[in-house]
Amino acid sequence: MSLLRTQERWGVTCEHREEFERGSLAILGPTRQLHDSSTIVFTASTAGIVRAYSPELDGCEEHELLVETDLKCPVLQIEIGRFVDFGKSSLVVLHSHKIGIFGFHFQDSSGSSGHLSLQHEISIGSKACSMVIGRFGGAKLDKICVLSIDGELLFLDQHDCIFRWQLDGFLLPGPLTYCPRSDLFFTCNSSFDLQCYDYQSIAAAHQAKSAIPVKSRSAPNWKLCIGEAALQILTVETSSPLSGRHGHFVQSSSKPGSTISSDIQIVLLSSQSLFVLSTDGQLIFHQRFNFTAVLCNAVLSPSTKIEDSGVNLLIVDTSGCLMIYRNMQMVWASRCDEIPVALSIVPFRNVDGHVILLSKNGALCINNLGTEPANRNFGVSGENLLDYGEMQHEINEITTSKRASNAGQKVNSAAMIKIEVQIGESSHMNHLSSTTKNHNEASRRTELRVFVTATGSESLQNITVMIRTPAPVICQGNCISIPLLPCGKDATIMVSTVICIPRDCTVIPTSSKASVIASYPTPSGEQYVAAYEVHLPLSFFCDIVPPEKNASHKVTLEMNYPPPRLRDLFEDLLLRTSKETDVATTSDVMSFRHHNGDNVTVVVSKNAGRFRLQSARYEPIWLVLSEVVKRLQSRYTGDLVQNAALRFVLHGQLPLQDLFASLDAQEKARVEYSAQDSFLGCRARQLRAAQKRLLYRYNEKCPSCLFYLDDYIEKTCSRVMTTVAQIECRHSALIDAGYSLAAATNYFLLLMKLRLNMNEAEMRIVRGHIPIHIGTSEEQTWNEWTCVAVMMLFKSLRKSASGKLSGWQHFDRTQMIGGNIIQTKKQIALLVDRFRRNTGEE
Repeated sequence: MSLLRTQERWGVTCEHREEFERGSLAILGPTRQLHDSSTIVFTASTAGIVRAYSPELDGCEEHELLVETDLKCPVLQIEIGRFVDFGKSSLVVLHSHKIGIFGFHFQDSSGSSGHLSLQHEISIGSKACSMVIGRFGGAKLDKICVLSIDGELLFLDQHDCIFRWQLDGFLLPGPLTYCPRSDLFFTCNSSFDLQCYDYQSIAAAHQAKSAIPVKSRSAPNWKLCIGEAALQILTVETSSPLSGRHGHFVQSSSKPGSTISSDIQIVLLSSQSLFVLSTDGQLIFHQRFNFTAVLCNAVLSPSTKIEDSGVNLLIVDTSGCLMIYRNMQMVWASRCDEIPVALSIVPFRNVDGHVILLSKNGALCINNLGTEPANRNFGVSGENLLDYGEMQHEINEITTSKRASNAGQKVNSAAMIKIEVQIGESSHMNHLSSTTKNHNEASRRTELRVFVTATGSESLQNITVMIRTPAPVICQGNCISIPLLPCGKDATIMVSTVICIPRDCTVIPTSSKASVIASYPTPSGEQYVAAYEVHLPLSFFCDIVPPEKNASHKVTLEMNYPPPRLRDLFEDLLLRTSKETDVATTSDVMSFRHHNGDNVTVVVSKNAGRFRLQSARYEPIWLVLSEVVKRLQSRYTGDLVQNAALRFVLHGQLPLQDLFASLDAQEKARVEYSAQDSFLGCRARQLRAAQKRLLYRYNEKCPSCLFYLDDYIEKTCSRVMTTVAQIECRHSALIDAGYSLAAATNYFLLLMKLRLNMNEAEMRIVRGHIPIHIGTSEEQTWNEWTCVAVMMLFKSLRKSASGKLSGWQHFDRTQMIGGNIIQTKKQIALLVDRFRRNTGEE
């Protein structure tokens, strides 16, 4: 993100393999505790070792490490506080079950080493998570507020616990911040709600309840759902509010055009967003990041102008990049060597803007953002004028040397992979391995050979080849690893796998295309992907059988050229069939049998120039029809067609009712599955209630007879297992109905393309709005998604035609609640009618 790197002015590294967290850094500003009034930096590792440093920016390393003490107990957080009038500051150390307040004594002129002295130790009843220090309620001395892992606030002074307060709606601990100016506490709970608590209200409510420290509970002053987990909460004092010009400006209660003014603003940082709020809970703006943030801090602007006053936010991401934002516009970026877990910005030796960074492994450093500070002032006088001719000469020399360096280097071609796929002959009645979807036998089986070649000048490593097949086709080894792929044309690696269709499968394939994807890292570390799409042959899905006459669904296709003989059109299938069995076929009639037993008969009329496809069901027709159209298009291209292009004319109406029937069946199966799932939830709640009742009776001193509870639990368990079996059957029926709807959609879209003479670009748009994939999600069903998508397609068509949108195009999603598919059927029918009118067909 930035070409600049932070300039380290001072640094020290921990060499004891310790770990540090966000609360492991504390800063004591210029104080009289040291004779030279320098800044003291405290660090505490999770192992319990506390260190104090006095950095010297001029390079002197004497007396840098002032204190190093092992507390023999893990440390969660450290802070600086003042607990005695006219006394020195103390170091507050938070452990899991106690708090220690230490005074620090540094090395004096006599040469005695520095050390920490324990002043007070306060025991905490619950496990602590974090703490804040401040003068709560306008006190003269600092107090401590500890947040436990169960959401309890403990208010303490230097001697004992004052009282406890339980937060509302708390499950997991979040960040805790105290604003001394407004005397408010801010935290974020597990429901992603930012909560605000007033210390005076908490103390008054506690005193009204009881003078004894007991757990109390109260609602917050206000709360706001941010929808994300908070990483850090800051309170920033500004003379003017942050502008929402470059962010998402939100007005919750103010009038349009008005601005929200506040001297104190709350900055909340999540991993992907930044929120700025006022102290009364109004969201000023929300900025979304394209990176993952880890830390945030506020830097006061050095400008003295009123219009430039405000806060600069320093944000650190996971790559170690430090970015400064002003009014949510990035004004500076610099990269540091280590990813920090804690940071602070304080002046050192009367120089503002130094950033103290602490990494997880204990690397502590003080940095400037990007450049070395100037040692002296530079100016241009009349005696030292710039020589532009010499500057241009230097630029030319640099350009010449760069070109010569590039010319001497060997230019390597891009590291890429070439994929080729070969499909073997299909076989039948072969056994599968026991690891393939728990199927024991397959009705179709063929070998898929994938040839992988590295076309670059360098060898590749760790190539992963993934094979995706359309349902219900199964690939036995869909993920294959290649450790090393050498470069060169002759260095080709062949991997083989088997694809098959289970024997007990009764659904029609949703597509005839399989995808081969190779993922590999380049020598430079970048991740590349190569893809190849292969069409599975018709012989894998169908066999040629004797013709059948029984058919309830027929499709008639007419072409502007004399139709070929079926023996010539499907010569490859006949050659394969003749090797296995003798099938009585003619030049005009041929039948294809799918793996599930559905037959599709193709009849050709040479005199009329027509093809007729018929079957007992309409779903299996689409696969054979698409194969017929594809073979005819490949046959009548190039030199064979010189007068006119090949055209198809479809006789009869589009099968809208057949598509709607499949949609009704899929929706009915979805509703039944949802009802059984809700019924299972009810049965499970009954079982849990009975089990809790049984456990309660076991804890009684004199329990009554439990035979009726045993009988009730046994019957409830039996009902739960019966409902689970019914849900499995309903889920299988829902999947089969989805496959049937996908086949019906394929059939309808293919006939729509042939009937309306649509090109590939138009069909690509239609297929993008009427999907083939049928999911089983309850949150968004196929008919809801399709209805909204078709409505959006109507909007784009109307806008491109007239520039205005009609009122009926707006769609209310509440109409689709409860499985109502009338709107979906209406929109599909209107879309077909719109395309029909565009082609001029009545």
